[in-house]
Amino acid sequence: MSALWKPVSIIAGLLLLLTYLLSQSRSPDLALRTRMNEALDAFELHDTALDRDVLLVRAGLLTYYDSLAVASRDVRRAATDLQRGSRAASAEAARLLGPRADALIEAARQKTTVVEYFKSDNALLRNSLAYVVQAAQALRAKATVAEEQSVAAEVGALATLLLRFIQRPEPELGAAIETLLGRLPDIPSFQPDLRTLAAHGRLIVQVLPRVDTELRQLTQGPAIVQARSLRDAMLRHYGRAEARAQIFRILLYAVAVLLLGYLGYLFARLQGNARVLRRVNEDLRLEMAEHQRAETALRISEERLRAITESAREAIVSVDGAGTVVSWNAGATTMFGYAPDEALGAPFAGLLTARHREEYARRLAEWSTDGECRLTGTVVELDGLRQDGGEFPLEVSLSNWRTAQGTFVTGIIRDLTERKRLEEKARQQELQLIQASKMTALGTLVSGVAHEINNPNQLILLNARLLADVWGDAAAILDDQAREQGGFLLGGLPYQEMQTTVPALIDDMRDGALRIEAIVGDLKDFARPGGQGARTEFSLNDAARRAARLLAHPINKKTTRFQLDLADELPPVKGNPQQIEQVIVNLVSNALEALPDASRGIFVSTRWRAEERCVVLNVRDEGTGIAQEHLARLCDPFFTTKSGSGGTGLGLAISSELVRAHGGQLTFESEPGRGTLARVALPPAVDVPSVRPPAPE
Repeated sequence: MSALWKPVSIIAGLLLLLTYLLSQSRSPDLALRTRMNEALDAFELHDTALDRDVLLVRAGLLTYYDSLAVASRDVRRAATDLQRGSRAASAEAARLLGPRADALIEAARQKTTVVEYFKSDNALLRNSLAYVVQAAQALRAKATVAEEQSVAAEVGALATLLLRFIQRPEPELGAAIETLLGRLPDIPSFQPDLRTLAAHGRLIVQVLPRVDTELRQLTQGPAIVQARSLRDAMLRHYGRAEARAQIFRILLYAVAVLLLGYLGYLFARLQGNARVLRRVNEDLRLEMAEHQRAETALRISEERLRAITESAREAIVSVDGAGTVVSWNAGATTMFGYAPDEALGAPFAGLLTARHREEYARRLAEWSTDGECRLTGTVVELDGLRQDGGEFPLEVSLSNWRTAQGTFVTGIIRDLTERKRLEEKARQQELQLIQASKMTALGTLVSGVAHEINNPNQLILLNARLLADVWGDAAAILDDQAREQGGFLLGGLPYQEMQTTVPALIDDMRDGALRIEAIVGDLKDFARPGGQGARTEFSLNDAARRAARLLAHPINKKTTRFQLDLADELPPVKGNPQQIEQVIVNLVSNALEALPDASRGIFVSTRWRAEERCVVLNVRDEGTGIAQEHLARLCDPFFTTKSGSGGTGLGLAISSELVRAHGGQLTFESEPGRGTLARVALPPAVDVPSVRPPAPE
C-alpha cells in the first residue's frame, strides 16, 4: 500500500499544477471584452450618425428632429453600456478603463446637451428665415402697389444682405444688416410689418453665429476622441493579459507532456502486472465455468417467458387479490413511466385517475369476496395516470389465473392516445371541409353582390361624364350672364364660388365612382375561384395593393398608421394571384385584430432577397404580440388565441398551405407587448441573378 503513495502523490501534484496553469492561461474577461468592443463600435456608429443628422438639419435637408433625438439617445445608451462594462471588469481593468469610460459618458452628455441647444436655435433660425423670405416678398409687393419705392428698395436690400449673411456669417455683414434695420422707412401703413421684419432680422443676426458655434462643438467635440482613447486603453490592457496567458499556455503544454510521459511509465508497469493476473484469472475461469453451466439451464426457462412479455408493445400488468402489482413489463414502463422497482408492490389504483378509482375499488371488493373477476374476457376503456401526472386514455383486456399462492388477474393495456388523436384529426378535417364550403358559398355571394353594385355605379360614371359636358357647355353662357348682370346666385350660392365648386363636385363624384369600380373589381378577383392549374406570373406588389384596397375600411377603422413600402423592380412570382391575395388579406386582418388602439401601426413591405433568391412580403404590426409557446402552433388547423372573439383557427392554416403550395414558406416572429412580424418568402418566377445589375443613370 505504501508503494502507491509515491506515484499517486506525483500525479496529484502534476494535476494540481495543470489546473493552476489552465486557470492562468485563459484569456481574461473574453466575453466582457467582446461586449466592450461592440459597445465602442455602436458608440462610434451612433456618434457619426448624430453628426450626420446635425449637418443635414443645418443644411436644411432634414426637416424634423426625431432622428436627432433617437441618435442622442443611442449615443447616451452606448456610453452607459461602456461605463457599465468597465465597472464589471476585473479590478485592474476597472482601474485603467473606468476613468476613460467616465470621461466618455461626460463627453456624450455634453454633446447631447449641445444638440438640444442646437435644435432650439436652429428652429428659431429657420422660422425667422422663413418669415423674412415670405414677409419680404409680401412687403415688396405691397409697396409696389402703394408706390412706396423706398420701402420696396430697403426690403429688397435687407433680403439680399440676409441671404449673403446666411451663406457667409461675417461680422461686417451683420453690422450692415443692423444699420439697414435701423433706417427702415417710418411709414405708418407699413410700420407693424417692418417692426416684425426687423425683429426677425436681428434674431437671425444673433442666432446664426451661435448655431454655427454649436455645430462646430458637435462635429469637433471630444466624444469620439474619448472613445478612441478608451479603445487604445482596452487594446493595451488586454494585449498584456493575452501575452501573460500565452506564457502559461506554453508551461501548461510542458507539464502536460511530463504528465503523459509519467503515465506511460506507469502503464508499462501495469502491463507486466496484468500478465500475471491473467494467468491467475484463467485458473479461476475454469472453475467458474462449471457453475455457470448449471445456472444457464435454470435461467433459460425464465428468460423465455420474460422475453415474450418484454417484447410486447402493450403494458402487461398482473395484480394479486389485494390489488397489488406483482408483475410489470417494459411496455408498462414506457406507457406509465414507472420503473419496475417502483411499480412492483404498489397498488394498481395509483395507475388510474381519481374518477375511476371508486369503480375499481368496488370491482376489487367483489373479486375478493367470491374470487371471480366478472370482467374477465372483456375490454374496458379507462383513463390512466402517468408518473408525471399526465392523463391518457387506455384500453384494458382482463384475464385471471390461479396458483398455490392465490388468484391473480393479468391485464393487457393499450394506449389509445394515437387512436383518439386520429379520430379528432378526422373530425377537424370534416370541420375544415365544412368551413371551406362556407367560404365557397361566401365567394359566390360576394361575386353576385359585386355585380349588383357595379351596374348602378356604371350609371353614376356615365351621368358624371354627361354632367361634366353639360357644365362645360353651360359655363360659357353663365360667364356671359355674370359679365352682363354682375353676380347672381346659383343653387343658393354665389356664381363666382359655384364656378369652381361644381366642376370639383363632378370630379369628386366621378373619382368616387371609379374608386367603387376598383373595389368591386378587387372583390370579384378575390372571390373568383382559382384551381391548381390557374398559375401565372404576377406582381407581389399588385397583390399587396389589391389586398390593401379590399381592407381599406377595417384599416381606417383600426389604425391611423398603415404603411405600404413596396420595393421597386421586384421580380414576378408564379402561381395563383387570388390565393396569394387571400394570404395577404388573412395576415393583415390578423394584424388589425392584434392592435390595442388606433395609435399602433401596421407596416406591409416587399423586398427581393438576392442572397436567399426569394421574394419576401413582410407584415409587421405593433400589437399585443404572441406568447413564445404559441408561435410553433400558429399554423395548426383550428388552433386560435381568439376563440372568444369568433376565431376559427383556419386562416393561418390555410395561408400556410397556400404559401407552401407556391414553393414558399410562412414564418412568424413575435414578442409579447411589442408586436408580430409575419414573413412570406416565395421563389421568383424567372431566373433572377443573385446580384442585380445597377439601374441605368
